Amino acid sequence: MRGGASNEADFNGQRIVIKCAGQKTQSVGVTYQMLDRLDAIIAAFEQGDGAFEVISLPADVYRQRMTETQSRGASAGAVGIVTKSVFISDGRPISTVRPH
Repeated sequence: MRGGASNEADFNGQRIVIKCAGQKTQSVGVTYQMLDRLDAIIAAFEQGDGAFEVISLPADVYRQRMTETQSRGASAGAVGIVTKSVFISDGRPISTVRPH
């Protein structure tokens, strides 16, 4: 992890961010400011059985496939949103993680 203030990390020689989406959430968002620093986005999508499907998507693909929205609160700014279906079709599966 790169610090306590964000979910950015170094993973396999790449600068990444880790995003988590609950079972009913079908997308993840990354601010443009953060996206400019990243090589990849790793998303963990919760499945019906409580396991998480973990998928990596290159930052350039994320940028090409995102839609824009405005976030509110402490992280307010332009956020690129990408759906789970994009991660599945264009990403690379990493693992399925099952909670103990």
